[in-house]
Amino acid sequence: MSRPFVAGPPPADPVPDGDDALAARLDRIERSLANLAAGQEEIVRRLEALQDHANLVGYKVEQIAAGQPSRTFHLNLPLPLERLRELIVAPGPSVGALAEMWRAAGRTAMVPERDGAGLLKARAQPVRRARTFGRDFAGLVFGRKGVVYRVRPHHPPVPARPRMLHIIPNVFVGGSTQLVVDLMERLGHRYEMQVLTAALPPQGRHEGMVIHHLPLGSPVSAFAHVLAQVAPDIVHIHYWGDSDRPWYEAALEATRPTPAVLVENVNTPVEPLRDARISSYVFVSDYIRAAFAPDIVNGRVVHPGIDLDAFTPGPWIGDAADSIGMVYRLHPDKLGETSIDPLIAVARRRPKTRIIVVGDGELLPVFHAKAVAAGVLHNFEFTGTVPYADLPTLYRRFRLFVAPVVRESFGQVTPFAMAMGQAVAGFKVGALPEILGTSETLAEESEGLAGIICDLLDDPAKLDAVGAHNRERARMFGLGAMIAAYAEVYAQALGRPTDLMPGFPRASLFAEV
Repeated sequence: MSRPFVAGPPPADPVPDGDDALAARLDRIERSLANLAAGQEEIVRRLEALQDHANLVGYKVEQIAAGQPSRTFHLNLPLPLERLRELIVAPGPSVGALAEMWRAAGRTAMVPERDGAGLLKARAQPVRRARTFGRDFAGLVFGRKGVVYRVRPHHPPVPARPRMLHIIPNVFVGGSTQLVVDLMERLGHRYEMQVLTAALPPQGRHEGMVIHHLPLGSPVSAFAHVLAQVAPDIVHIHYWGDSDRPWYEAALEATRPTPAVLVENVNTPVEPLRDARISSYVFVSDYIRAAFAPDIVNGRVVHPGIDLDAFTPGPWIGDAADSIGMVYRLHPDKLGETSIDPLIAVARRRPKTRIIVVGDGELLPVFHAKAVAAGVLHNFEFTGTVPYADLPTLYRRFRLFVAPVVRESFGQVTPFAMAMGQAVAGFKVGALPEILGTSETLAEESEGLAGIICDLLDDPAKLDAVGAHNRERARMFGLGAMIAAYAEVYAQALGRPTDLMPGFPRASLFAEV
């Protein structure tokens, strides 16, 4: 059985133009692959690089055969020299990018501080701005990237593990990637798991995760080649539809001739990708199943699990009693441009309330500009992206979590807050009532939500009561129940009884693992 490869950049030599030259290059690569012997570390490294290059060249040959325009490849320079070349040949865009990077660093370098009267004043932190700019600049020029997720298996692997391939359009920071990481850490001893994705995290890399990279627009043959390399027993599709649907469809078509069984997670409020080959559908909330797939009989709901040991109540930090927070990727998949409006309304009603907005994305400059225009920037702290490990400490800086989402499939950041004993207020949207178990702190529009937030902040006893209710309810979203459910899904897909699967006795199914 062939060894897996970890996707990486193509070799540095240029790729010549023309059908014959490209076909010859592909032929040479294929001959090299056939002649290389397995089992030696250096040979495996060469296989990884050659295979990735073969995918790219094969895709280029298919484009030419289909009559699509050809783009000339140029010599791959070391990244610092490539950036220098761009600065010389296109100084305008390069300087503009640096100016925007400086402005972006400034958005997360303003911190509210209280004066002698307890009023909030915006205080610039030039050192923080310079540090952020320096980090981003170094990443741009030298390609320095931090570790986004570290996969740490909790158990030693058992013999003869079935192979599993997770298919997901990107492995950016978010709930879907966290789900894959949780499964790898807690079921990786029973299944050899790898990942196929279209996009890697721009801000860093993952450790302990074997990743195959096929960009959006890759042909079915490229997917088929990865499937042949991995030879999975289970293909787990993490589906969220929208513009990524053609990529999913190509992946699905490539799986049809294989013997792998298919499991599909429906992670967003969309119609599932339906196919007779799919053995089981998993919905992350009752809301998604009821709204988009009430007719599917081979499906079940499995709520994403959270680490109850990491997100635990503790002493609040600073002026948390008069602070609120929002933690999301600031993208339009969950939030809208008006999602900041209820927070601005709170700042106007309660000038002493600190508002912490955690996350980054295309909506960050929109939210920042709105706070400036409303004259309440001094109430806001925009933190930018925060490492997952730092979230529990950050949550303790505010007493109330705000969920002004325009769509919600499940959203782990809300159970995080609940597990820490925070009150949650948000819009009555999607799965939020299901997560909270009530709509008491949910509103239909911005001013109504601002009113709920202010009422809770004005009534500490009620704030405590809502937080206690949330903490108790969060127990149903523990990782143990989620992992047990997926263990059953996988075992049933393979036709094996769950209690006979090695390394995971039935008695421990619902323990926190």
